[in-house]
Amino acid sequence: MGKINKNNWKHQLESGISSTEQLRKAFAHVNIKKSEKFYQEINKIAKLFPLKISPYTFKQCLKSKAIYKQFVPDKNELVNFKGTNDPLKEDSRKPMKKLIHMYPDRVLLLVTDICFSSCRFCTRKRIKKAYQKISQKELNDACKYIAKNTQIKDVIISGGDPLILDDSELNIILTKIRNIKSVKIIRIGTRAPFSCPDRITDQLVNLLKRFKPLYVNVHLNHPDEVTPEVFECLRKLSDAGIVLGSQSVLLKGVNDSSDIIKKLFYKCVEASVRPYYLYQCDEVLGTEHFWTDYQAIFKIMKALIGNVSGLAVPNFVFDCKGGQGKVRVVPDFCKNKNKKSITLKTFKNKLYTYRNTGGME
Repeated sequence: MGKINKNNWKHQLESGISSTEQLRKAFAHVNIKKSEKFYQEINKIAKLFPLKISPYTFKQCLKSKAIYKQFVPDKNELVNFKGTNDPLKEDSRKPMKKLIHMYPDRVLLLVTDICFSSCRFCTRKRIKKAYQKISQKELNDACKYIAKNTQIKDVIISGGDPLILDDSELNIILTKIRNIKSVKIIRIGTRAPFSCPDRITDQLVNLLKRFKPLYVNVHLNHPDEVTPEVFECLRKLSDAGIVLGSQSVLLKGVNDSSDIIKKLFYKCVEASVRPYYLYQCDEVLGTEHFWTDYQAIFKIMKALIGNVSGLAVPNFVFDCKGGQGKVRVVPDFCKNKNKKSITLKTFKNKLYTYRNTGGME
């Protein structure tokens, strides 16, 4: 098992692949030959969308096709233009630059535009990586807005990846949010346990546990991502009393099968991560090659419900275009209903009828 190096995570951030030439050198270093046409396509893609792959992620790309597809640019990004830059209309729901207020009781605080590694299907693929962090004024203004709007109970710290920030910067952000009396829930959305396991240091864990209850939603899409190093990171966070959930995206050619999803979610619960969401891939520009037929999600749901532990069954979600919000979907198990009874089909395809006995009118 790889040992977590508390001094190495900044090197992972700074030395990641972020250009065509760096990707060329990385492949050459491991004696992998790619055609000149491949690099010409990469160069065109990098002008349209962010390219960032941490050294750790690149190492895993060489071991797993499923991981490779998620991080190495693909020529399909140059021809798939059915999507839009901002399908969820996040930019139109910003009361200020770094805050998205989509739902009445929660907000999304954008603390950075950087990730350790850039997912090729990212919802915020439109954001050019300017290596910017939230300023003190932007943070103060956001916190004033949250405090003034007392219906906001839930603050999700996102970006980019919040864990690219120094511990001292995270401490300031978490302290300011925790001091808002009306806020009951703080969440951090991150892919750092996979894209840079070195970031999950003892120092970071000790910082985060000071703000319990704290919820950390990690992003895991394939069982290959739960390496021994990643498992160690997740258990370290969980052992500190931090509640972990996983938000996964259904991706064509990566994880769009019930067997892969079953393995993924069992690995999650083994690592003390509760599967939270399985999303249909957002219709982002340049990502059409990842989109699955909507029926695939129902097929996977039917394979999971009743056949795996309920702890390993997530909410199945479509995040509706135009900023209409998330909709949870389940297979239709109701076959017939009236005022007196309801007939259900079980996961074993047996019919069960429940009859009202309470005199409901």
